[in-house]
Amino acid sequence: MAYLLSYMKKGEGIYPPELYPQQKDQPGFLCDLEHSMHLAVSEDGKQFTPLRNNTGILFPECDLTDGVIKGTTKTLIDPYLLRGHDGFYVLGVRRNQNATDPLTAGCAMVFYSEDLIDYEEYGYLRLSDADIRRPRALYDKDKKEYLVEWETVDGRTFSAVSGRLKEVFGIRKAERTICEADPSGVPGAVPGSLIEITESEYDRLISWFLPAENTGVKVADAEGPLSFDELPDAECLYSDGSVHFKPVDWNEEDFRAIDPGIPGTYTVRGRIRMRHWPFPVELSPKPDGTMPVHGLDGAVSGYMSDPCVMEYNGRYYLSSSGSNDIIIRAADKLEDVFTAPSKIIYTVKGENGGSVGTWASEIHVINDVPYIFTGICPGEWTTVQAAVLRCNGDIEDPDAWEAPVFCVKPNGNILTEGGISLDMTEFEVNGVHYVMWSDRKIHDIEGTLYPAPADIYIGIIDPDRPWQLISEPQCILRPVYGWDRCQTEVEEGPYLLRRGDDLFVCVSGSSTGMADLYTLGFLRAKAGDDLMDPSVWKWYHWPFMTKESVPGMYGPGHNSFIKDPETGDDLIVFHAVPHLNGVPQGRHVAVRRVHWTANGVPDLEMTEERDLKEEFRDVECRVIIR
Repeated sequence: MAYLLSYMKKGEGIYPPELYPQQKDQPGFLCDLEHSMHLAVSEDGKQFTPLRNNTGILFPECDLTDGVIKGTTKTLIDPYLLRGHDGFYVLGVRRNQNATDPLTAGCAMVFYSEDLIDYEEYGYLRLSDADIRRPRALYDKDKKEYLVEWETVDGRTFSAVSGRLKEVFGIRKAERTICEADPSGVPGAVPGSLIEITESEYDRLISWFLPAENTGVKVADAEGPLSFDELPDAECLYSDGSVHFKPVDWNEEDFRAIDPGIPGTYTVRGRIRMRHWPFPVELSPKPDGTMPVHGLDGAVSGYMSDPCVMEYNGRYYLSSSGSNDIIIRAADKLEDVFTAPSKIIYTVKGENGGSVGTWASEIHVINDVPYIFTGICPGEWTTVQAAVLRCNGDIEDPDAWEAPVFCVKPNGNILTEGGISLDMTEFEVNGVHYVMWSDRKIHDIEGTLYPAPADIYIGIIDPDRPWQLISEPQCILRPVYGWDRCQTEVEEGPYLLRRGDDLFVCVSGSSTGMADLYTLGFLRAKAGDDLMDPSVWKWYHWPFMTKESVPGMYGPGHNSFIKDPETGDDLIVFHAVPHLNGVPQGRHVAVRRVHWTANGVPDLEMTEERDLKEEFRDVECRVIIR
C-alpha cells in the first residue's frame, strides 16, 4: 500500500521589485501558481516525494464570461482529495486570486477524477451563506453517503451529510473529526488529505508526474558473424517503464579479436554515446560583430528569444526574434548552427526608416519552397501582425527573398482586426496545410488600451500562397489556468511535435514581462481528427516545463523541435533564463532531448543526468559464434 498527499502552498512568493517592477502592481500574484492542488506520494506515509517538481497539478478554470476583458483568474485553496463512491473527488474553495469569489462564497468547489490524472469540474456544494475554509469529506461505504465538514471564517466547525456531493443535509455545529495530513518533507506545504492508494495507482502517478530517470541498461546478445556496424545499440531503461535506445562506441580491438571460424562467446566492450548540450548554448556574434549581453557586469552573453531550428536539404538553419533585420545562421551540422556566422537575409523597412521588430521568425518549407513566418512590429507591441516572406532561391541569399506579405483571412482582411497576431507556425497533416498563431484583441476604451488574453488560433492556408487563409480562423485555446495566466494572460509560440498519429502542439504561457514565469504546456489531438474543431484539442491542465523543472533554467519557453541527425531523437530547442548572483540574465538558447514516456506523452525535463546514469554508461555485448 502507498499513500497520496494533497496540499497547496502558501502563495506568498515575492520577486524583488528592483528586478521586477511589474510586481509592484500585483502583490502576491504567485497565488495563481501556488493556490492549486499539489500532490506528493509516499511508500510509508511518512516521507513524501512531491509530484511535478512541487508545482500545481489541478487548477480551477478562470471566468471569461464575467464582463472583465481579461477574465478573472481563479485559484483553489484548501484542496482535499478523497476516494468516493465511483472515483476520486477533490473539495476546495475557489477564490478570485487572493480574494473571495462572490459567485461561489459559502460553497465547496468539487472536482471529479477517475484516475488521479485527469480531473473535471463537478460542481459546487453549498455549505453556508458566508465564506468557508477547509471543506473536508469522507465516504461511508456502509451508509453510502459522505460526511462533510467545513469551517467558517470565525473558526467554527460544521458538519452535514451528502449523497453524491451535490447538496448536503442536516447541517449542525460539530467538532472536527476529519483530520488533516502531516506534510513531512514537502517544502511550503499547507496540508490537505492523506489517502491510501494501490500500487497500480502509485505507479500511474509516478509515470505521469515524476520525470523519468535512467534505472539500468540492457544490451542484446549478437549472433555472429557480423560487421562492426551491426553491433547493437544499448537499451536504456527508465523509472516510468519506458525505454530508449542509444548508440554505443564499441571497442574495435575487442571486435577484431573475434574469430568467426571458432565457435564461442566473445565480449566486446563499449561506452554509450551521449550528446552534450551546454546551457546556455554558445552563439556566434550578430552580423555587426556585437554579442548582446543582458544583465549586470559579468552577465551571460548570447541573448536570444524564440529560437527556431529547421533542416532543409542537409543544412540546418537557426532563426529567432530580432530587430529590423531577419538574421539566420546556417551550418551542415546541427551542433554547428549556433556558432555559424550570422547573416542578414532581409531587412524590414519601417515608415520613414523607423525601427521595426521581427518577432519569432520561423523558416518552413512548403512544396519545396522556403518561407519565413514572422511577426512584424512597426512600433509599439500593440502593432505586431503575422507576415510571410517567400524565397525564390537559396535561403542564404538575401536577394532571393521577397518582401513580407501580411497574413489575411479569406475575405482579405488582416488576421486580427483591432488587435495583434504573432508567433505563427505552419505544419501539414494528411495533405492539409495549417497555421497556428497567437491572437490578441486590444480594446480602446476612451483612449486607453486594454489587452484581452492572447489565444491560440488555427486556420487552413493555400500552400502556394501561405499568407492566405482559405478557412475562417478557429480559436482552439485560451489561457484558463493560474499557471498560464500568471502576471499576463498569454498563450503563444505554438509548435508541432508529431509522433505517429499523435499531434502535440507545445504552447508557451504565462508571464511575458517576468521572464522567469514563462511555462510550456501541450495541446493534443490525433492526425485523423478534424483539427479545425476546437473540441478535438485536449489542453493538459498542468504545465510540462516550468522554472522548477531543471535547476538554474528559469522561464523555459517558446521552442521548436528538430530531429537529431545521429539518433533520430526529437530535440527541443528553447529559450530559458540563467541567473547570475540572483540576477536574471535574459533569455538564452537551450537544447534537450525529448523523452517519450510509457504513457506516450513527451517528457521535456530529461536532463543528461536523468537520461543516463554514469554507472550504466560502460556496457558489454556478447557476440556468439556458433
